Amino acid sequence: MIQILPAILDKTPEEFGKHIDQLSRSASFQEGWVHIDFADNKFVLNEAIGPEEVAKYPLNLNKEAHLMVSHPLQWIDRLKEAGFKRVVFHFESDDDPLEVINKIKEAGMEAGIALKMETPIEKLEPYKDKIDLVLLMSIVPGFQGQPFLPEALDRIKSLKEKGWPVRISVDGSVRDSNARQIVQAGADQLSVGSFLLTGDINENMEKLWEAIGGS
Repeated sequence: MIQILPAILDKTPEEFGKHIDQLSRSASFQEGWVHIDFADNKFVLNEAIGPEEVAKYPLNLNKEAHLMVSHPLQWIDRLKEAGFKRVVFHFESDDDPLEVINKIKEAGMEAGIALKMETPIEKLEPYKDKIDLVLLMSIVPGFQGQPFLPEALDRIKSLKEKGWPVRISVDGSVRDSNARQIVQAGADQLSVGSFLLTGDINENMEKLWEAIGGS
């Protein structure tokens, strides 16, 4: 079952509130998941609102955090308190991956690892049975509006062929023109930001499903 997650990267509570209102009014998102990006202006040169601001906005969706931060260990308790169900952190961060996974699991949340394009998938081998999801970036993390990097398709196929017991998620410039290729390569989950949230969210969602072929 393919999942499409609206992806939100906002710098201010006002921007976030606008997007939450958009999702709340949409018939397409009365259940399921939302992907929320966090940035510390160190791991990526961008900043975003924190978990405490997110918690102020009630939303009838499961929350997935994408931590584009140098020290994910410092964020786990805050995300748990804010009601998140899944935490995805970057393998390239400064903290030990196993420590981060264990802390996420101890907090009762699902754990995922995100990989930049240049990081070999094989580096996740020791953790494949400990995580729920692998998030493959198809842009340079941190900023929306970048072009989709087509070499990401080969990385999705490579991960799928390994047969690991994880969901495969893709994040970065996912839209109607490439969604079908991404799913055919083996993705289970698509995080969609600007394409989905710009304009009519229901129409954009329909375009994505039509492109995928109703998978």
